[in-house]
Amino acid sequence: MACAVALVGTGCGISPDAEPRDLAEDERIIAVAGVPVGADAEGADRIYLVGPGEDGLLRSVPREAVAGLTLMEILLLGPNEAEIETQFSTVIPSGTRLLQPARSRGSFLFLDVSSEISELTGDSLVQALAQVVYTATELDGIEAVQLTVDGESLSWPKANGETTTGALRTYDYPGLVRTAQPDYPGLPSGV
Repeated sequence: MACAVALVGTGCGISPDAEPRDLAEDERIIAVAGVPVGADAEGADRIYLVGPGEDGLLRSVPREAVAGLTLMEILLLGPNEAEIETQFSTVIPSGTRLLQPARSRGSFLFLDVSSEISELTGDSLVQALAQVVYTATELDGIEAVQLTVDGESLSWPKANGETTTGALRTYDYPGLVRTAQPDYPGLPSGV
């Protein structure tokens, strides 16, 4: 029993500093400078990027929200260097950023972003919106995204060509994500 108490008492062997000090370069968690590049491809959270190949389908990649960055901010950074080498990409314009911290209410996530995303049109805009919506719904309890640009509600396209100023859901962007689910077999005739 005494050994167990001694082991627990020593913890992991990290002692507190007597006074504040600068961290050595290799002890720092994150340094943001220059052109943004995506975070390491690890963690329990997932963002959606355009996968390699001609189909242009979105694929989820692992991320860990750390050092004050939220999952949505990590999405806006785009693919990391290893993913770029394997031909992952993003259609969300470089420079797009959150203007307010993402906030949730119930199953809705409210995002206010800079105007770069509204410069997209057609399929590129639909695909960028799908990246945002699928990533947001990876967050616990989130089922829909209310997206504004500079605080203003815009009319956003869905994959079926309709537009809405309301909340966006994954159901608005079917067929844009590569899934591990096998295709469902067709129904037998006569059913």
